[in-house]
Amino acid sequence: MTHTITELQGKYWSVYYWFEFVNIFAAMCLEFLGMLDTARGGTFDDAVKIFRMMPCNGYTVLSLIKSFNMVRYRPVYENLIDEIGGMWPDGAVGEEEHKIISSALKQINFVVKGYYYCNHYLLVSFLCPPFFQRIKGLLGREWEMMLHFFYWLPFNPNQPVYFEILLTIQTWHAIIVIWLNMSGDLLFCLFLSHITTQLDLLSVRIKKLVLVSVDRQLPDHFPLGMLSKDTERLSAEQEIKEQQQELAEIVKRHHALIRLSKDVEDMYSFSLLVNFLNSSIFICFCGFCSVVVEKWNETAYKSFLVTTLSQIWFLCWYGQKLLDSSEGVSDALYKCGWYNASKKVKTSILIMLHRSQKGVSVTTFGFSVISLASYSKIMKTAWSYFTLLLNIYNK
Repeated sequence: MTHTITELQGKYWSVYYWFEFVNIFAAMCLEFLGMLDTARGGTFDDAVKIFRMMPCNGYTVLSLIKSFNMVRYRPVYENLIDEIGGMWPDGAVGEEEHKIISSALKQINFVVKGYYYCNHYLLVSFLCPPFFQRIKGLLGREWEMMLHFFYWLPFNPNQPVYFEILLTIQTWHAIIVIWLNMSGDLLFCLFLSHITTQLDLLSVRIKKLVLVSVDRQLPDHFPLGMLSKDTERLSAEQEIKEQQQELAEIVKRHHALIRLSKDVEDMYSFSLLVNFLNSSIFICFCGFCSVVVEKWNETAYKSFLVTTLSQIWFLCWYGQKLLDSSEGVSDALYKCGWYNASKKVKTSILIMLHRSQKGVSVTTFGFSVISLASYSKIMKTAWSYFTLLLNIYNK
């Protein structure tokens, strides 16, 4: 997004995106028509086939929504990258700040790599079986013609040449869908990771706002005492002036981070709503297919289940981190030694304290706050659906 390209290159990329968008949209419609056609059978085996189709179709819908958001909100994405990048400290940082930054970078590095490998293992496990069957056929052994998806088609897809072309097209559809979903989710996690890190750094900055003298009522090991023990004190007027300037910068940074969090919510709230509404169904049907449909050595729907669980977990984890980091600002304000500040600074701190007690969060289009509590609800709902479906199957 931050690459400099010519106007002609931009047009080429735009044409390529809309070509792929129409391509994936057509695939979604064909899959949906295939589901309707299968539903006419009315048997439980047909229902199981629909269960296998639903997670794929749901992922396709999500990929279209997330990719369209990236195109529609491109200026907002670029502004987020520029503003957050400009907030990072240029020079040396203290030990506490270093711990916050290194911990955040380790976490996001784990999330990016883990989610990347989950999605690509899903691709491999989902795409390989038809190719293995085709290789068996080329080697002269008995093989089964099978495709990745159950598209409705006005012709027989098992004819020579038609089968190979359709298999290639469906493989490309699967790759594009997975990549679009993965890029949208990772950008969400990256943005929230940087915003939460900046909020944590802001909390450390707030704690250092007011210097507190070390005396018998304040032990040396108390954080404020450690901060002020070897600090050279300024005159009262200079100290008040510096506190006011520093507090003004802190308030500006806090407002900027709240605004950037709102930008992330505006970009992702609808896709998150669709994602969370579908997630319980995804988990239920993937679990059912893993237990009932697949053999023990088949991993397509097992990897689908693991990828879906990890996706929801990462989204909820960073939503919870945003809540915790924003509430940490109010804790830092309370612990900043405000009782030693001037009346004007105390008033400003009190106003900021009231605002910071209202947690910053990302919502699913205003319906619910994304947090670990959301993850718990999704898992409970998915387990209820799964046990119900399994009981019906066993009867």
